[in-house]
Amino acid sequence: MILSKHPTSARFITLCLFCAILFQTGCMAASAIKGKQGLDVSGIKAGMRQAEVERILGPATREWATSSGTWYRVYVYDGGAPPSLGDAAAHIFMDIATACIWELAWAISPDFIPSARISEKIALAYDGQDILVGVFDHFSDFDMLPPDGRAP
Repeated sequence: MILSKHPTSARFITLCLFCAILFQTGCMAASAIKGKQGLDVSGIKAGMRQAEVERILGPATREWATSSGTWYRVYVYDGGAPPSLGDAAAHIFMDIATACIWELAWAISPDFIPSARISEKIALAYDGQDILVGVFDHFSDFDMLPPDGRAP
């Protein structure tokens, strides 16, 4: 076999395959420098039906009704990851220290390496017919919401 007679060519082919895998997945350091976009919720507007909203956001994590018949539902969505030079430097260090095995592990299982993604909350108010009447983005647990669900 040709590869057994020339060990340097076997190493070269292995190195080429390894680099091809890395190029397919993208560099984690470059990804950390650029940051990552989160879910765009700007299209969620009053007048939408609950089913349309839940196709975008997924199911609500919490819900309650007010005395005026308004239903509030809280959704958690991916707010993205801000650019981080510190994370990029750490990824470069790990690439050098592990001969890029760090990148390969991430390519095989992206959940292997935790990311600095931000989870955002949005509270939405619905009327009795599940029509959206109010949008309250960047909601926190102690925010005061109007009883009628209408944004000021």
